[in-house]
Amino acid sequence: MAGKIVYENVSKSFDGALIVRNVSFEVSGGEVVVLLGPNGSGKSTLFKMTVGIVKPDRGRVFVNGVDASVDSLEARKIVGFMPEEIIIYESLKIEEYLEFILSIYGRKVDENTLQKVVDLLGLREHLDKFIGELSHGTKRKVLLAALMLREPRVLVLDEVFTGLDPVAAKLVKTWIREAADSGVPVLVSTHILPIAEAIADRVLIIHRGEIVAEGKPGELKELFGAKELEDVFLKIAGYSPEYEEVIKALYR
Repeated sequence: MAGKIVYENVSKSFDGALIVRNVSFEVSGGEVVVLLGPNGSGKSTLFKMTVGIVKPDRGRVFVNGVDASVDSLEARKIVGFMPEEIIIYESLKIEEYLEFILSIYGRKVDENTLQKVVDLLGLREHLDKFIGELSHGTKRKVLLAALMLREPRVLVLDEVFTGLDPVAAKLVKTWIREAADSGVPVLVSTHILPIAEAIADRVLIIHRGEIVAEGKPGELKELFGAKELEDVFLKIAGYSPEYEEVIKALYR
C-alpha cells in the first residue's frame, strides 16, 4: 500500500449519530483528490482518521501502509495534516514555531530555505509578532509554511484555502500540484468549488456520511448535465431555486 491513502469500509458514530457510513476510497501517489460535501457530512472526521485523532468504529485507514488507528504516531510522521480549525502555539513567534515543528519531525532545513518560504507566503512583516497577534489567514499561512518545510509524504488538507488571499491561494494550488507530481497522494477539502475544479484529478462528493458521487470534474458535469462543478454539488446537496424566493422575500 505504499504511496497511498486507503479508507476501507470506514464508519464512525458520535453520541449515537452515524457520521460516516461504510466509506471506502483510495488516493494514489501523484493524485489530487478533492472531497466535497456540506457542513456536517463527515469530511473532517475522515481526514482526522488519517492521523489517528479519530478512530473508526468499523473499518481501517492506511497511510502508506501504516494503519493509522494502530500506529497513530507513525501516521503523523508520514502525513502532512492541516485541520480545518487552527491549532497553533500562539505564544511563539513565526520562526520559533517553524523551528520547533521541524525539530519535532527531525527535519533539518537550512536557514536560506526557511527564509524563502517565509517570503513566499508574505510572512516577513510579521516576524516580530507573536502568533497570537496574527489574523486568521496569516496563522493559516504559518501552518502552511511548516507543512511546506516538512515535505511530508502524504498531504491531507482540510479547508486549506479558508481565509487565504488570492496570492496565497494561488501559491497553495501550485504547491499541491507540485507535491502530487512528485508522487505524493493529496487529499483536499474545500467549499470554494472553482478551486476544487481547478486542482482536482478526481472529485468525491460525500453527503450524510456516504460517498454519493465520484469521478473527474468533467465526468461529473456530464453525468449530471451541469455546466459547472458547483451545479453538480448543489443538485446533490438538495439546493432548490425556491430558496432564492425565500431570501428575496426578506427584503420586500
